[in-house]
Amino acid sequence: MEKVFYSIREDYDSLDNNFLDSTFESCNFEEFDKILIKPNILGPYPPERAVTTHPKFLEWIIKYLQDNFDGKIIVGESSGYSTRKSFSVSGIEDICRKYDIKYIAFEKDEHIKTKILDKEIPIPKTVVESDLIINLPKLKTHVLMKFTGAVKNLYGCVPGGLKPKLHGYFPKEEDFAKLLVELYRFITKDKEIVTIMDGIWGMEGNGPSNGKVKHSKIIMGSKNPVAVDLFASYYIGYKMDDILTNKLLKVDFEVIDADKNEKKSLNEIKPLKFKKPDTVYLNSLLPPQIVRMIFNIMIPKPKINKSRCIKCRICEKVCPVNAIINLKIDRKKCIKCYCCHEMCPYDAIDLKRWFL
Repeated sequence: MEKVFYSIREDYDSLDNNFLDSTFESCNFEEFDKILIKPNILGPYPPERAVTTHPKFLEWIIKYLQDNFDGKIIVGESSGYSTRKSFSVSGIEDICRKYDIKYIAFEKDEHIKTKILDKEIPIPKTVVESDLIINLPKLKTHVLMKFTGAVKNLYGCVPGGLKPKLHGYFPKEEDFAKLLVELYRFITKDKEIVTIMDGIWGMEGNGPSNGKVKHSKIIMGSKNPVAVDLFASYYIGYKMDDILTNKLLKVDFEVIDADKNEKKSLNEIKPLKFKKPDTVYLNSLLPPQIVRMIFNIMIPKPKINKSRCIKCRICEKVCPVNAIINLKIDRKKCIKCYCCHEMCPYDAIDLKRWFL
């Protein structure tokens, strides 16, 4: 039975070590030489956008580690674009410099090539060689996967421009979920991993970057990333099996109120009213088999909002099938992976059902 600790917190200044003591209770830091901290730094977004792991959340973790661990600590990430700028704008770079922590863009790291679902994927050497990974996802919705959490956050270990290309190879939600699962299994094999989710300020609606900021007031932690995802998806109002990675990796878990040191049943924890992405609207009305039958007609496709577009052309760069040329989207080529929507920093990609 996996343990998931949670605590209700209003702000980042209220974070304390009691929660971390519980989450790391079975970790023996003396056994580790190198710890990798993997935040969620999707792109160059400031902390108030609630797209990235908050810098104060990272600072909380780093201070705790430096008090309890004498080895090497590295912060690593690969953003959808411009990882270097993303470190800076997110405030993560400032925290790393303040505590003299090395931070790396995974695309600049050495890589170890591995085959996952018949695709050759280079995994950063730092990820492979770390003794412990501390996974710091953000509590957010996701227009393709419905929810982005601990398992999805490890997709950021895939370096640079390969991430949108993999969306081209695995365009459907079911296929992409299988990729995430196999990547998760490879990264966590024979390795300890602790997940601590930043849900003090999260994102609802059309996340993971262009939804609405939500004061969700919670932190969650576990030595099992899947257990965190199961509880987090429940907390924001999904059926846990609605998230395909949950369904494929399901584990038994129990929830513990870290502040009271009390075990809680899910019936005692009221889910938040959390707006879901437009892309899951049909699933709430119709059975899955009917949804699949009308998928190509009803499912929203991206459309460029000319009033918000500043012609940065990031959407063209990240499209895995080159369906965007001269800021026009080819509807026939579009595979509905939503990379353009996810990576547009100006919320200039709308999701529209074309028959409307």
